[in-house]
Amino acid sequence: MATSGKAFGISIAIYSAICIAIFILFSWWRQRNLTRKFYAPKRFVKYPGHQKPPRLRSKWGAWAVQVFKMSEAEVIRCGGMDAAMYVKILEMGMKLFFFVSIIVLVIILPINITGTEVDKLMELGSTPEATSEFTYWLNSPSPSPSPEQSSSGQQTTDTTTTTAPEFYNTDIPPAPPGLVWWEYLPGVPDLPDPEVLLGANYSRYGWRYDSDFTSVSYSFTNLDKTTMANISDRSPRLWAHAVVVWMVTFFTFYVLWSYSKEALRLRTFYLLNQPPGAESHTVLVTDIPGVLFGTIPQRLDGTLLKFVPKGMKETAFKHVHDIKEAVGSQVAKHADVPIGKRVASKADLAAASKMSNFATEINPETGRWEMPDPWRQAADQLRDGKTVSEIVENEFRAVHRDDFRVAHMVYNTSELDPLVAEYEKRARVLEDLLDDYISKKRRSAKLKIKKMTVVGPTMGAWGREKYGLKPVKVEALQFLHDRLEQLKVEIEEQQVKARGKLFPSAFVTFNARLAQVGAVRSLMNEDLSTWRCQAAPRPSEIVWGNLGWRIWERAGRHLLMLAAFIALAFFFMIPVAAVQGLLTTNSLVGALQRIAILNAVLTSILPGLALKIFIALVPAIIMAMNRFAGMVSLSQMDLALTSRFFVFQVITVFFGSFIAGSFFNQFKQFIDDPGSIVTVLGTSAPQTAIFFMTYLLVQALLTQPLGIVRVVSLVIFWVKSKLAATARAKRRLWEDQEFRYGTVLPNDTIAILLGLTFSTICPLILPIAFLYFVAAYLVHKYSLVYVYKQPYQTGGKFWQSAFDQCIVGLVIFQLVMIGLLGIKKVIGPPIFIVPLPFLTLSLYFAAHARFWRPFEGLSLLSAGLLDKREKDAWENGTLQPPADKEIEERYLSPSFKFDTSNHEHLVGDALRMKAVLDGGSDDKLLGLEDTTDDEDDGSVTPASETPVDIESGSGASAPSQAPPRNVDLQEPKEVIAQ
Repeated sequence: MATSGKAFGISIAIYSAICIAIFILFSWWRQRNLTRKFYAPKRFVKYPGHQKPPRLRSKWGAWAVQVFKMSEAEVIRCGGMDAAMYVKILEMGMKLFFFVSIIVLVIILPINITGTEVDKLMELGSTPEATSEFTYWLNSPSPSPSPEQSSSGQQTTDTTTTTAPEFYNTDIPPAPPGLVWWEYLPGVPDLPDPEVLLGANYSRYGWRYDSDFTSVSYSFTNLDKTTMANISDRSPRLWAHAVVVWMVTFFTFYVLWSYSKEALRLRTFYLLNQPPGAESHTVLVTDIPGVLFGTIPQRLDGTLLKFVPKGMKETAFKHVHDIKEAVGSQVAKHADVPIGKRVASKADLAAASKMSNFATEINPETGRWEMPDPWRQAADQLRDGKTVSEIVENEFRAVHRDDFRVAHMVYNTSELDPLVAEYEKRARVLEDLLDDYISKKRRSAKLKIKKMTVVGPTMGAWGREKYGLKPVKVEALQFLHDRLEQLKVEIEEQQVKARGKLFPSAFVTFNARLAQVGAVRSLMNEDLSTWRCQAAPRPSEIVWGNLGWRIWERAGRHLLMLAAFIALAFFFMIPVAAVQGLLTTNSLVGALQRIAILNAVLTSILPGLALKIFIALVPAIIMAMNRFAGMVSLSQMDLALTSRFFVFQVITVFFGSFIAGSFFNQFKQFIDDPGSIVTVLGTSAPQTAIFFMTYLLVQALLTQPLGIVRVVSLVIFWVKSKLAATARAKRRLWEDQEFRYGTVLPNDTIAILLGLTFSTICPLILPIAFLYFVAAYLVHKYSLVYVYKQPYQTGGKFWQSAFDQCIVGLVIFQLVMIGLLGIKKVIGPPIFIVPLPFLTLSLYFAAHARFWRPFEGLSLLSAGLLDKREKDAWENGTLQPPADKEIEERYLSPSFKFDTSNHEHLVGDALRMKAVLDGGSDDKLLGLEDTTDDEDDGSVTPASETPVDIESGSGASAPSQAPPRNVDLQEPKEVIAQ
């Protein structure tokens, strides 16, 4: 069931009305007291280093113009470099489809419209080919469409295929030898003698029913006349399509190359403006030898393989056994030759020594030079009494000398983290409770002592001893005080224990950027399973639990998740194909065809919405897979989501819908007559483009506008605001709004893929694709500057994924056109396009060679110059170097950063409030809560073209000023306490 011209026009009108209504509501809601903080939280948050975005004009619609005109520097200052890079990608989409629309609509659309193929097929569909009067199973042919119906587009575009039923009984005895006979099934009418019906000339003729007979009837709408389906086979007009494919391809080449240069400019700007001492000076080292955690024997000890005899395991994993011995004994290194080993003769040693130099020592056991074993070297150092931290320091000092600053070992905090998480949760509840009590006391309101239900066994031995085994109701204030005190004790105990449980990972910080760049891009050891270095992520985005896995386990988990992802993609093909099958049948059309609005909803709105709903849950599933695969940071997980979600949509949204939409109705015919595939594809594949046009229309006029209003989040915010008892609790509701690029960027690149692929097949898709990027540009630029905070900053690294995905879309576009032109039975045009995929791959490799390596990090020259400038600034006093304590604690797990002073302050306030509730007074306590509302003072922070600090995610006034650390928007108490 395809979309008629009238239905498509109605759907555009409906979507446009909804879009206009949404923007009118947003223009009103964003200025209301109840919702203004929800729609522009960055205008109201107050903490050191925060960059307030400029005030938007209150005139209706003026805000949109102001957002469109906002400069790149302003976006970087208020949204960070990732926001600026994403806005560049949306700008690229607008530019691409604006000019491609002009090219294709001027050249291809008139050629498609003036074609005659659809008229021929519509005539054939309304007047089927002549059949005999004995084809009793065929329905009476439908009457020809009236001119009124044809102009309104109220005819289905489905290709109707009717096959013959069963005629003959197959369960009859065999005929006499040399003969064939048959018996009609009940209800099958007898055929008359050909001589009686046709005359004496047919006296020796006989006939029977043709079991393989099929009747194919095509019907179209006037909207199909705008597509490539309206071009006849072997038409010379198809040369125009081939030429335009070249034009679109080369213009896309130009756009991708020019924006790759822009992306590199922004990326380099980001790297040059990183503050000293942060991730710009730090590397993450994984797979450190000398640590038992993560080794195969250690991981297998939690499985049934732990029952394997000890001797077998020691033989199979000798290096691990050596580490256990070294850790257990801590004795001096032995000089004795191991028992049972062959000892090389003096002659062998002398001969081998002549071929060696000071860098290659001959092994006395084998009489030859052996590859150094990092595990044996680590075991030797452990026997010498060194710690793993000292081993790490020795390795890096041997390479980087005085540039080495400090090594932060990573610890196994699996037992500590739940305690810290519970402490933070309980502390937040206590803060809100204190604020509620203080507020009511200050207003002399009636105060009811709050109680809460406690289940003792859920809190371990302490809970069972204090509250028993059954749920009990206790005073909330007293319980929270007691529980926090107990958690403090347990946290401090677990912190001591955790420091004895090493992960095979460390963060190494250097004194110079030059050392960090060299460490990231160099080979630390010939054994690639040890001493693996990568650029360190920001501390706030690290997935600490994944730092304990070694390369073998990461590789295994990665392959497992890759298989699961492929299975997920093909599993989703089932509902996508089912929806396409339902929507391409005629069963629902008959009753609704005369109701224009319902027909528009069914044919133009429902397909796109159904597809959108099916893929809504996919990003969360992929993120869980990425975490299980062992990715060490949120940015790494989100970048992987960007790639996999795109691949998923290519498989399901594009290929799934394209194949299902083209083949579902003709499945029986394809089985009976495989040769008809080519014929049907030539007409049904261009029609499928109309489905994708409606899908993009949903995205452009419904999904994107709803993205700025965020109706579901707004309702949740409103409900929780009514339930929140304190200003602190309400503030958390509008402050904590995050944005992940991995869920939105694939939608944009899929829009590029669909727009390019069907640009010459269905030219009307191009202005819709342009409209999509205009809406996305406005919505996301506003949201990134005024609403969302980013939990991480990649410095625009996702441009690499966006570029690769655009290349995929371009290649698919070219291959589809080669296939469709071939189906149209022409030789020249498809051959003319054949070189384009190879040229596109050449652009891919050229861009990777030109731009990708500088994308990974600073050059040695730039790093060296920055180090010199910073050193000169420190000596001149114009720049303060980062404090030693800050550097030493930066890459320490948050579970070790328990703030004792905040704890004492909080539990002290709880005790003082308990005394007040018991009848006492405390004027100082009752003045603690900051009840002043955050006001939008109307100030406009001017855009600055000077370099800004992008490390914090929201920018800072100068690159030399690092933003304050440990300031979390989710913890307002830190702001109030200042």
